[in-house]
Amino acid sequence: MDEQQLYKRSADASRVASGVTTRPELEAVVFDAGGTLVRLDFEWMSEMLAGLGFPASVDDLRRAEVHGRRRYDALAASRPKTPALGLHPPLGSVAPSRAYFSGMLEAVGCRHPVLEEALERMQQRQVPPSLLWARPMEGARAALDGVVALGLRACCVSNSDGRAELHLKSFGMREGLEFVVDSQLVGVEKPDPRIFEIALAKLGLAAARAVYVGDLRSVDEAGSRATGMHFVLIDPFGDYAPPGQLAVRRLEELPALLASRFHLPPTHGRSS
Repeated sequence: MDEQQLYKRSADASRVASGVTTRPELEAVVFDAGGTLVRLDFEWMSEMLAGLGFPASVDDLRRAEVHGRRRYDALAASRPKTPALGLHPPLGSVAPSRAYFSGMLEAVGCRHPVLEEALERMQQRQVPPSLLWARPMEGARAALDGVVALGLRACCVSNSDGRAELHLKSFGMREGLEFVVDSQLVGVEKPDPRIFEIALAKLGLAAARAVYVGDLRSVDEAGSRATGMHFVLIDPFGDYAPPGQLAVRRLEELPALLASRFHLPPTHGRSS
């Protein structure tokens, strides 16, 4: 039994158990880049903090990252939506990127004066040619391959500084994606619905037939939902998603989730 058949068999079992018979049709998966297909370099961050005399393990930083998301979301809700000037920040301009990183560092107990020095070093790490989102996300390659096995189309929409496609190629995440929409190159960033509409126009699909997969509620969820797309949240510890929100803890879980919750048109299937 091939991978596609396994996903569909799992989906059939889930539908029988849940009694769900009507599901929305799905034709494409649109991925976020940073925090979804690629992740923060927690290993570098741990070494950097140790050099400042503050030990924080990779696992500690992974757990603390969700606190950074919440800090960013809270500030985004109270700020006007203004476009970025110059190079687009990786999280978008609806809140200060510094809030995300300070929320993360404070969650592992980092305080003044080490906090300020660590934040400065992390900022410098984002200046080209360096990169802070510099590791492939665990399970991302399997998720992309699984989406393709289901016969679904895939692409990427990223808030980035013009280097999104290059870095996806470097980390082995470009294969399987039809195209990459980089905010710096198109002049509009998430959560503005226009950047999602650019991807939908390239796909030739209505918003309701695509799902966006991302990690930041104030940017990814807000923008994709405003466009009319479905949304799946990356929620590694199961405590960030609101009630009822489709979410996965590990990205490799995505194909099975999609197969169980959406109708995949037979014309998009692949013969075994």
